[in-house]
Amino acid sequence: MVRRVVPRGLLLAFSTPPDGQDEAFNAWYGDEHAPARLTVPGILNARRYVTAADEEPRYMALYDLASPDTLKGPEYRRLYEQQSEREKAMMAAIPLLDRRVLRVLLDCEPWTEDAPYQMTVSLQPPDGGEDDLVAWYRQEHMPMLLAVPGWRRVRLFEQVDGTGPRFTAVHELESPAVFETAEYRAAISTPWRNRIIDSVSRRERRIFKLLQTFPRPAWGQP
Repeated sequence: MVRRVVPRGLLLAFSTPPDGQDEAFNAWYGDEHAPARLTVPGILNARRYVTAADEEPRYMALYDLASPDTLKGPEYRRLYEQQSEREKAMMAAIPLLDRRVLRVLLDCEPWTEDAPYQMTVSLQPPDGGEDDLVAWYRQEHMPMLLAVPGWRRVRLFEQVDGTGPRFTAVHELESPAVFETAEYRAAISTPWRNRIIDSVSRRERRIFKLLQTFPRPAWGQP
């Protein structure tokens, strides 16, 4: 029996397809691109999301990884060496592709497999402010958010490859209604939170709704 692997990394990819090609883009991603990646040992699952705010980027994909080093292995490199003509053409045509490889810093137990909404918050703290940001998430921010009704999970990551801010939090949500609660307003109103947000040089906040999930790879089934 294969034991369930605990994710220690995440591949996060934001994308926007060429104008007027959403249908072709989604068909390629769902039929070819994501399933091919799930043949790689160490890529544990795949989920796709579409923007919930009608903004760019329009799509997001999340792949849990056994380790960020999964993407350095020969099985993953082989995907690029053996690309189909369809894959090459679509990848060359995508006007926006922002790919980030992250390692887990903080996590909590998931409530469900596939949350209806995901929010990503990426932050670039000042030099020397990294420990304060991580401590804030661990000691205050995560516990307060997890007390919000409908807030399913919080994970904090550090980027190991990509052009995004150094830290990214991924939040699993029941619905955007979580932002209307008193508990959420309290979580974003503390002095520690205000100090962190005021100090960062770059901040991204994006909300997506679930579009597509994929079966777990056969090699990773318990």
